[in-house]
Amino acid sequence: MFGLRRGLGLIIVVNLFLSCASSETAGVAPKPKLILVLSIDQMRFDYLTRFADVYKGGFRTLLQQGAVFSNARYRHANTETGPGHSVILSGRHASHSGIVANSWYDPFLRKNINVVEDPVHRPIGGKGRGVSPANFIGFTVGDVLKVQFPEARVVGVALKDRSAILMGGRRADAAYWYENVEGRFISSSYYMKTAPAWLDQFNKLRFPDQYAGKKWTRLMEDKSIYEKYAGKDDVEGEWDRKDTVFPHLVRGNPPEPRFYDEFRRMPFADDMTLQVALEAMKGHEIGRDNITDILAIGFAATDVIGHTYGADSQEVMDQLLRLDLTLEKLFQEVESRVGMANTWVVLTADHGSLPLVENLQAKGLPAKRVKTSDIVRIVKEVMNSKFPGVQGLIASFDPPNFYLDEEVIRRNKIKREAVEEAITSALMATGDFESVYTRAQILDANTPDLGNLSLIRNSFFLPRSPHLTVTPKKYVYLSDAVGGTGHGTPHDYDRHVPIVFMAPWVKPGRYTDPCGPEDIAPTLADRLGLEFPRESDSRILVEMMKELKALTTGQ
Repeated sequence: MFGLRRGLGLIIVVNLFLSCASSETAGVAPKPKLILVLSIDQMRFDYLTRFADVYKGGFRTLLQQGAVFSNARYRHANTETGPGHSVILSGRHASHSGIVANSWYDPFLRKNINVVEDPVHRPIGGKGRGVSPANFIGFTVGDVLKVQFPEARVVGVALKDRSAILMGGRRADAAYWYENVEGRFISSSYYMKTAPAWLDQFNKLRFPDQYAGKKWTRLMEDKSIYEKYAGKDDVEGEWDRKDTVFPHLVRGNPPEPRFYDEFRRMPFADDMTLQVALEAMKGHEIGRDNITDILAIGFAATDVIGHTYGADSQEVMDQLLRLDLTLEKLFQEVESRVGMANTWVVLTADHGSLPLVENLQAKGLPAKRVKTSDIVRIVKEVMNSKFPGVQGLIASFDPPNFYLDEEVIRRNKIKREAVEEAITSALMATGDFESVYTRAQILDANTPDLGNLSLIRNSFFLPRSPHLTVTPKKYVYLSDAVGGTGHGTPHDYDRHVPIVFMAPWVKPGRYTDPCGPEDIAPTLADRLGLEFPRESDSRILVEMMKELKALTTGQ
C-alpha cells in the first residue's frame, strides 16, 4: 500500500508537467544500460584542473574523454549539502523543492529538523535516525524514468544520508549511507523491510576498524610535489591548530562512536563508499539488462577533509589523488560489468568552499574569522535594549540566519518588522555582512538588490526559510571553531563546481558558456527522450552533443 501511495502521488505530479517540456534537440541518444552519477562533496572546480598534471586515474579519464564545463555555478545561495544534492538529478531550486538548507526550524514542532528527517520511518541495517525523501517536493530523472520504465533500477549510495536519498528521489529502489553510531552502512524502512544479505555481510567486515591505529600518509613519497601544487604542510588555521601535518591518525578507537565519526575525515571513507556501491550494483543487478538504470554515488571525504584543512592544503591534494584512483577502480568495474560504451557518466559537486582564511590573508585579501557566539551576543544585547523584559523573540539561530518566534511576538504585541529591523541594524553595524533580507523583502519584486538577491530568491521557500536571510561579506567565515573553513554562501567560491559528462554522444573538450548543476537533469532527460520540466533559468547543454541522427537506434 505504501509503495502504491507514493507511486500514484508521483505519477500525478509528473503527469501535470508532461506538457510543460519536451525534447529540445534533434533525436535522442541510444539508451544506456547505466547512468553513473558521481557527486564529490565540496569539490571546487579548480580541484579538477589544479592537479591535472598528477592525476593518473578517473579524473584524468574524465578530463581526456569528457565534456568539461569550466563555468558551472549553482544558481542558488544556499550552498549546502542538502540543497546541492537535491538539485543534481531534479534540476529544481529550493523555491520549488523546499530543500532550503541542511536543516530548518519548524515552528509547529518548535525545533530544527534535518533535511531528510522522517519519524515515520526507522533505520534498516543498524542504528541511526529515521529518514526518507519525504521533505523533497518534486521528482528526479530517476523518478520519471521509473514512471515510463518501472523495471528501471535507481539506487543511491553515499557517505551522507541526504546525498544518497536526495539524488535517488522518491521512487528509488534503495538508498544506502554511512552511520557513525556503529560505523555501518544502513538504509531506511522507506525502501525496505529488512537489510539485504549483501549489506549485512559487508557490515560484518567492519571496514573502518581496520584503520584503527593506522596512519594516513602521503600517497606520493616526493614531498616537493605537494609543496609545488599545494604549498607547505604546516599552515596556521587548519583544524584545531594542532593536528596540522602528516601523518594523521583516526582519533578514538572502535567501537567508540567518536572513532567512526572521525573516520569520515580520512580518504579511506571514499574507498568504503566505493565498496558498498559496487556491492549494491551487484545486489540490485544494476546495468544487467537493456533497460536504463541509475546509480548515484556520493563521495564525501573531500568535504570533511576540506572543512578540516582547507582548499589549499596538502591533505586536500592527497585526498583528491587518492579519489582519482578510487574513481579509476569504479570505471574499471563498470567496464567489466556493464561496459563504459553502455554507460553515461556525470560528475559534479554539491558546493565549493571558502579557502582557509589565513591563506587568503597571506594573499592580501580581506578575509576574516567571525565567531557565531559574538553575533549571538550582539543580537541579544540589541533585543534586550529594544524589547526589555521580552524573552524568546528568536526561535532559532541557524548561522547566519534567524528564525523568529511569531507567537512570542504576537503575545507581547510587538510588530515583527520592528524585531527584524533591530536585528538587521545590529548585524549590518558589525561590518561583517553584505545583506540582510526579510521574508517580505524577498517576496517583493521591487526590493533593491544589495547583492545576490536572485540567488537568494531561488533558495527561498516560505514555509521553511528563515525570517532573516543573512549573507556574510566575501571571505568572512562565520564559525566558533578555532580553525578550518566552510561554505554556504552565494559567493563564487561556494557556487563554482565541476560538471563533466562522459558518454558516446558527448564531444570531449572544454566548454566555457555559463551553466549550472540545474542543467544536468534536464540534459539527461532530453537525451533519454523523457518529458521533464526545468527551471526558467536553466538550459539543455547542447554544445557538447554530437550529431545524433546517425547514432539513434529508435529505442
